[in-house]
Amino acid sequence: MRRGQISLDFLFAVTLISILTLNLVYIGTTQKTQAETFDLTTKAKVFIVDVRDSVAKVYAMGSGFEVEKTSPFRLKTGDYVVVMLDNTTNSIVVSGEVGGKEFYVEGRSAVPIYTSSKVVLTPDHTSFWIKAVYNETEGRLYVEVSP
Repeated sequence: MRRGQISLDFLFAVTLISILTLNLVYIGTTQKTQAETFDLTTKAKVFIVDVRDSVAKVYAMGSGFEVEKTSPFRLKTGDYVVVMLDNTTNSIVVSGEVGGKEFYVEGRSAVPIYTSSKVVLTPDHTSFWIKAVYNETEGRLYVEVSP
């Protein structure tokens, strides 16, 4: 075997190993990104169920009762989470952007929502209150979110 033949075989082997390594890194990176996205959506879905249950509990307890909730996400600069009680669709909406990824989750409320209210959670304000307020003029119990 000549000297040039060995180095050509060596270059070919190094190229194949580099391509294989690059593919493994790419697969690992995409799997990590998908896992982070799955984690974000799962936390959002669990959070909306928690908020929905808390809205029902506050409504059941009556006027003056309130519950404090905290964001399940670690919010950094530029991140935000919006929690909204929508009276037109009688639903609870949690949306926002965390870590550069946007999400939107909507769930039906088990109790009537007579007035829309929303709160925006940021790194400075990570908690909010769910309150029950009796409206004297309409004779209804309102459930709302407030900072």
